[in-house]
Amino acid sequence: MKIIAIALSGGKSSRMGRDKALLEINGETLLSRTCRTALGVADSVYIVARSQEQYQEAIAQNLPHSYLVLDQQFDGALVGFWQGLQAIASPVDWLLLLACDLPSLQGDVLHGWASQLANLPEKAIAYLPRYVDENSQKQWEPLCGFYRWQCQDSLKEFVNNGGRSFQKWLSNQEVVEIENAPFVMLFNCNTPEDFRSIKLGLTQK
Repeated sequence: MKIIAIALSGGKSSRMGRDKALLEINGETLLSRTCRTALGVADSVYIVARSQEQYQEAIAQNLPHSYLVLDQQFDGALVGFWQGLQAIASPVDWLLLLACDLPSLQGDVLHGWASQLANLPEKAIAYLPRYVDENSQKQWEPLCGFYRWQCQDSLKEFVNNGGRSFQKWLSNQEVVEIENAPFVMLFNCNTPEDFRSIKLGLTQK
């Protein structure tokens, strides 16, 4: 089974006040940590980013089989995913989509999820965790999970029709839930307080 990872690094990081992807823990950027962990499961990783200059050095940090895709549209994560898909030259079986700011990403958990892909229904286009939002509604966690290569047919139609919401796109697709996903692994750094908290926890281990 061939898996390629796509790491999204094109966000504005407005709440953080600086580029989240280039924040460092123990001398390694969050982008590098995410890609390194992804490469334990995937054959290669495509990094969707806003700037070549900013990310070239980060990619060079022990990240073989990594490729930079410049985000020319700056139109949200869903479009970033679509741009990453378009950059992949030949079909694969599954895509591992990850946000760049998942400092607690666990390679063994990703391996466990990947081992279930062959057992999913053929019509399922994604295998994703869920979380409970502020309104106590279960929502998909779209930036830490797997998508079948064939998902791009419906994704292309949705994006071309002006769709920009992962939740709205996925609501009309067959998606299998990853059960009992560890909450800590899905935590991302959106604010300086988030980063200080997660950095303290990781550096003390």
